[in-house]
Amino acid sequence: MNIIKNLKRRIEIKMKAKSDNLNILEWLKSKKKLNRLYKDRKINSIYYDTFDLGTAKDNIDGLPIRIKYRLRKYNENNYNNAFIEFKIKNNKFNSKKIYPYNVEIDKLNFDNIFNLNNLAFKNHAHEILGLIGYKKLFPILEVEYIRSYYYFEDIVVTFDREVHFQMYNNLGNQMKVKDNSIIIEIKADESKLNSVTNFIDHLPFRISRNSKYVSGLAIFKKVSYI
Repeated sequence: MNIIKNLKRRIEIKMKAKSDNLNILEWLKSKKKLNRLYKDRKINSIYYDTFDLGTAKDNIDGLPIRIKYRLRKYNENNYNNAFIEFKIKNNKFNSKKIYPYNVEIDKLNFDNIFNLNNLAFKNHAHEILGLIGYKKLFPILEVEYIRSYYYFEDIVVTFDREVHFQMYNNLGNQMKVKDNSIIIEIKADESKLNSVTNFIDHLPFRISRNSKYVSGLAIFKKVSYI
């Protein structure tokens, strides 16, 4: 875990709102003068975990230092052009390590994404060993949603909607479930803590823990999560 101490850290604050309250975005845009940062993107992620869902349990138990593992694609049809991501929480701050993953479609093997011998990790053996250790990670849950990106000064605000969950199955025939919520995330460099505090002052919704991965598992009754 020593590698975590050297990563660039950022603040991440999450809030959840009902999807029928679509005026939230307009209210924020007018009240906080948000500006669009990127075009909307469709994001798909496959989350990985140990057989006994150790990563999910770390989140539920609120461990101060923990890692989430996922394969993520943006506006792509297939995962052969994607990114392997390590989402790292270190007490109050978060950071990411990202490795491009590009293979021919017929060589795509979801079971070996987080294998230490994955060519995407070439020349990063020590780093990857510090992030994965000797855990065996399996594809567990796929999450899909539309993300809108805005900014205010040095703060990024994203809105995730049309969130769908599906337990991973290499046959692709698992049931897909929709979550009728909007997830609002506020992100900034750790040096901008005061700016973030001022920004969220008087917002009409409550800050809450919200992990899409754990929420999805809870929908399929794999874990208990409030």
